[in-house]
Parts: sequence; structure tokens; C-alpha cells
Amino acid sequence: MTDKLTEPGLTQIGTDPTGQKTPIDRPFLLVIRHEPCTSLGLLEAAAQRNCRSIRYWEIAAGESLPAQEIDRFSHLVILGGRMGAYEDAQYPFLHAEFRFVEAAIERGIPTLGICLGSQVLARVLGGKAYPGNAGRETGWCEVELTEAAKDDRLLGEFPSRFNVFQFHQDTFELPPGTVHLAKSATYPHQAFRYQNHVWALQFHLEFDERLLNQCANLLNGELQRSSGLSLKQLFAQAQQYDRSVGLLADRLMQRFLSLPVE
Repeated sequence: MTDKLTEPGLTQIGTDPTGQKTPIDRPFLLVIRHEPCTSLGLLEAAAQRNCRSIRYWEIAAGESLPAQEIDRFSHLVILGGRMGAYEDAQYPFLHAEFRFVEAAIERGIPTLGICLGSQVLARVLGGKAYPGNAGRETGWCEVELTEAAKDDRLLGEFPSRFNVFQFHQDTFELPPGTVHLAKSATYPHQAFRYQNHVWALQFHLEFDERLLNQCANLLNGELQRSSGLSLKQLFAQAQQYDRSVGLLADRLMQRFLSLPVE
């Protein structure tokens, strides 16, 4: 776990005696991790440049984080995982995650959910996550932005179509009050925004060849059960798209980390 919150001179995020948000000069980022092989990947460079602290919460491994700790963070990223957001009976830690994420949203903390993280956000915001009936979406697939994404603070300057890593079969319905931002030919709900501080991305801007290698065992097992693609083919695609996706990932993370607590 990367945790610099105990370094001298760091200021806790919260409110001052007048009830105003404590100003911060650099973000305090919390990353919820469900698989030990995953990380911020292509999003990490912008995080390292901009954040005063980056902490990974290993929630699926049983690490606890007291609810009051939420006020020590200014930004939240929720990574992917093999479990479904609807499998909270099988994975009880999801109940604590739902409560924590709901509290973060209520506090106006900028929040970004990726793959499983997007489905967690869908559930917390009153939508539904479920197994999709179009099969597994795998590899660097084309995603198309909606008209509403043109003015979006994170995706507004992305190309209208781009290829990005996908590895999922679960999907979500759009929660009430959200803005639909992206779609694909296989699954139409690829991204949404809630208010001005919550984004859900079904696709993986963070994945590159290095992260693919770190998660090879996890991905290979799923590929053998449900996909026509091989791990070798995924590595070839990674080499083709790493640079273009890396530029998009860096741009999005830079803008995400510049968002204030609402």
C-alpha cells in the first residue's frame, strides 16, 4: 500500500471552524483496489505529478478503513475486479465499499469508477449492475462518445471515437439523474457522469502492456473460458495502442485531479 498521509506537514482534508472546505494545494488520492495485480497504470504518471498523497485501499484483501478516514482524501478512484457489483452476498466487503463511496459522493469528493468501479457507482446511485447478454467485451475496442460528452469536463476533448482496453461482461443501467457519455457496439452504457464530480467508465484507460503483464494470470483464465482472443493477441494490441491511450489517460487524470471538492 502506498500511503504518505503520515508525512509531516500534511493537512487533513475537511472543514475549518467556519464550516468551509479546507483548501488543498495538491490532491490526496485514495484508490480502492480489488485485485493485487491492478494499479493506476497509465493514469499513474499524472497522479504522481499532481498528488501529495496516493493511498491504495486493499479492500478485497480484508483491509479496513474507518469511515471517518474519508475526510482525509480529496479524490477517489475505484478500480476493476473479477467480482460483480451485484455479488455482494458472495463478496461481503462490497457492502462497506458501497457505504464508503456513497459517503464520498455526498461530501462532493471527485470520484472516478473504472469497470467494476463504474458498476459500483451505478448501484450506489440507484441503478442496476448485472451480467450482460452480449458476451464478453475484450481487447482494445472502439468506444464512441455521445453528444452530451462534447461539453464534459473530463471527456470533452477526447476524439469522438477511440480504441481502449475492455475486459468485462457485466454492465449497468444508467442511474437516475446521470448523463450518458459513451457507448460501444457491444454494450451501449460505457460511461456516465453524475452531477459535476462523479464519473463512471466501463473501459480501462489505465491498461497498458505493463499492466497487462502484471495481470496476465488473471486475464488468461477468463480468456480461456469466454473469449476467442488469446493473451498473445492482447499484447500485440497493447503495443499498437499504448501511446494513443496513454495520452488520453494522462489528459483525463490531469483534469480529474484538478477538480475541487464540491
